[in-house]
Amino acid sequence: MPRILSVDPLRPDPGVVREVVDLLRAERLVVLPTDTLYGLAADISSEAALERVVTLKARPHDKPIPIFISHIEVLETVAAEVPEAARRLAQHFWPGPLTLILDASPNIPETITAGTGTVGVRIPQLPLVEAILGVLERPLTGTSANRGGGINPVTVKDVLRALGGQVDLLVDGGKVPGGVASTVLDCTQSPFRIIREGAIKGEAIAALL
Repeated sequence: MPRILSVDPLRPDPGVVREVVDLLRAERLVVLPTDTLYGLAADISSEAALERVVTLKARPHDKPIPIFISHIEVLETVAAEVPEAARRLAQHFWPGPLTLILDASPNIPETITAGTGTVGVRIPQLPLVEAILGVLERPLTGTSANRGGGINPVTVKDVLRALGGQVDLLVDGGKVPGGVASTVLDCTQSPFRIIREGAIKGEAIAALL
């Protein structure tokens, strides 16, 4: 059984934020509530932590891992190119449940890109995750805390059923506010293509574009 730490995700205790960041910097895995689902967080600069994510989720090595960033300005460091239309979408929907697939910067690990040359990026809309990203000052994995094809983890019980005790810390923020996965939009092709419709509907994206 992993250690479980209760927190108010809307008003996170700075001590909890610091403890999570210390674990992430030590190449550990932490399960966090997000604005959509519970997520499995690892520092993307740690290859050891990324390999644990892949193994724990039983994720195919050719399937990319999405990431969370702290500010829209960070896009320039994780993406090789940001089309103007993609930037408009980010400015409108972020923080929020829209993942943009972009051509990856050369400094993004191949475990993240899975050899595709692309990276899925978003800024989550939850003060707890925003605070952790702000203190860590590096992107985090933004994949759901379940095994491939499993149910969407919206509570700590869902996470424990899916992953058991194989993480280093489980941050319990209660039932997540969203409960629906993010919408995934491929911005590397023209026109942009929705890979997965989730919390943001295609009509809302089309209206902005």
